[in-house]
Amino acid sequence: MIKNSTYFFIVLILSMLFLSACDDDVSPKPIGYYRLAIPEHKFITLDSNYPFSFQYADNARFLNAHKKGHPYWCYIDYPHFKARIYITYYNVHGNIRQMLEDAHELAYKHISVANDIRQDLIIEPKKKVYGLVYEIKGAKVASPLNFFLTDSLHHFVRGALYFNMKPQNDSIAPVIKGISKDIGHLIETFRWKKLGEQYDER
Repeated sequence: MIKNSTYFFIVLILSMLFLSACDDDVSPKPIGYYRLAIPEHKFITLDSNYPFSFQYADNARFLNAHKKGHPYWCYIDYPHFKARIYITYYNVHGNIRQMLEDAHELAYKHISVANDIRQDLIIEPKKKVYGLVYEIKGAKVASPLNFFLTDSLHHFVRGALYFNMKPQNDSIAPVIKGISKDIGHLIETFRWKKLGEQYDER
């Protein structure tokens, strides 16, 4: 049988250990970010008079840019995330080299704030779809993903992802990753409506 003095000593030690374990941590906490994620979604096929077709996420909105002289410019909006994919279209008039240089220059204008720029080739001979995807890494990069697609003779499409907010890409990394997957699906399902024909851009 435990003596009273021994019992008191054990209770005292356990109480001291308990109080030391419950001591509040007053050290400053690192800055945290809200948990962001793209919800589960399906895809819609663009059915229009555009010279191209693709599938885009059904949680986004497809909008015509209403740009004078460029009837096939458009947007894909993600209102909840303040994100927009800008898509421009041009006829190729023997100036494909200049278009490629312009697309490269527009992607690399972010290099001053980029940690890395990854390039992925797109080569789909059966669909006559060729291009390049620029994945631009960096917390302050305004457009984390750029791409262009062309048949090299008649059609040229360029796309760029932007957010309507001050760039802080570390905090919205899950959203960038989710929309990048949607853009990958757009590219996989992309096709030209009529190969060998140019469209009126007036």
